[in-house]
Amino acid sequence: MSEAPKINHVHYDENSLILDREQLDMLIMGDEDEIDQALAAELFDLFANESAAKLELLPEVCAQGDVLQLRNIVHFIAGSAGNMGLARLASFYRGIEQAIDEKQLTDISQIEATIRLEFETARDVFRDAFNL
Repeated sequence: MSEAPKINHVHYDENSLILDREQLDMLIMGDEDEIDQALAAELFDLFANESAAKLELLPEVCAQGDVLQLRNIVHFIAGSAGNMGLARLASFYRGIEQAIDEKQLTDISQIEATIRLEFETARDVFRDAFNL
């Protein structure tokens, strides 16, 4: 398992599983209690593509110090990540939201790589788990 990401003033459960299969299995269980591989792939592609589009804005958002736009980006991804069973990503991004809401996270100029890396880690773990 990869090391949990850290950003000053962002608190979350660093012991969360990267992929919580139980959460995901409830979402994609097909007939006769079999995993619907096609549905998993379709949902993953939708999640990965929409999230990647949001993350394309990250360099500019962080450079400009636009914490509200950063909050919007991580909020969007966190909700979908939670539904997909990507527990650590969801928890980390919700921690970013909370730190912004509490005005604890104000300097975002150096956090782009950490935010992006955790997304990529979660994405890769999901792909490996489902052979996508």
